[in-house]
Amino acid sequence: MSKSDSLLRMEQLRKKAERGAELEAWGYVGILLLPVGLGLLFAGSRMRENANQEMDELYKEVFIREPLTGNFENVSFEPYEGFSEEMVDGFRLCRMGNEFDSEAYGRCDRNGVHIELSDVTVRDYDRLAKKNNYTTFFKGRMMVLQFPDRIGSGETVFSRSFSDRALSPGEEQGKVSIGNAEYDGKFDLYVSEPKDASGRVLPRLLEKLGSLSERHKGVAAKLDGNRLILAVNDGDGEAFYRKKKKKVSLEEELAKVQGDIDDIKAMIECVEIQMKVRAI
Repeated sequence: MSKSDSLLRMEQLRKKAERGAELEAWGYVGILLLPVGLGLLFAGSRMRENANQEMDELYKEVFIREPLTGNFENVSFEPYEGFSEEMVDGFRLCRMGNEFDSEAYGRCDRNGVHIELSDVTVRDYDRLAKKNNYTTFFKGRMMVLQFPDRIGSGETVFSRSFSDRALSPGEEQGKVSIGNAEYDGKFDLYVSEPKDASGRVLPRLLEKLGSLSERHKGVAAKLDGNRLILAVNDGDGEAFYRKKKKKVSLEEELAKVQGDIDDIKAMIECVEIQMKVRAI
């Protein structure tokens, strides 16, 4: 199926999902007129769910798998798999809640760097709260970039806007100055060994994180041995998802996903350049 045909089918499904939602609404209104109300409610719910599921599958194929394949090598994409809760907890970047979801898992390579990425949602449900039972700690994408050589020793950077943080035991006492007034105003740096911390976070990486933080709700990064672990919090939206009630624009969606991919490529490049500078 071509991109234009997929887009047309997605719009048909979006309208079908809207009709299903309308049937659901009438089902709730007519629930007193059993069994008519229950029938409408059931039919509308099934129509909406089936249409949304097919739209998600088309979206992920057209706007995720294909762009990844065009930019990276050894691409593997599993739309309904993701990082495990234990893995995300082990990153020690975002606060964990009692509800967790992760999907749209991608794995690929670029210039000898192995990449894993996935959409992640972490939230907490308070059954005793009268309003706003859910508190969302993180909703966005996380990725792990594994380099051939060591790039860090556990340094962790949070943008000031990344509020729901997770810190390893003792790490709160390891907050240090970055040594640059501009970056110190935008980020908080934590290290396991505070002494000689100045300059330990790659300047080019901080520059890229600063750019990301201006376009997203919050960003966090950890330099862990040969891994760069990155969390980009979008808050009310997902990185690799369509907006369910919005008509999908081919150009807009491809540009958005390509922007996400370019961020990954730029992150790899800035670390590689800085490591070459260190080696001189």
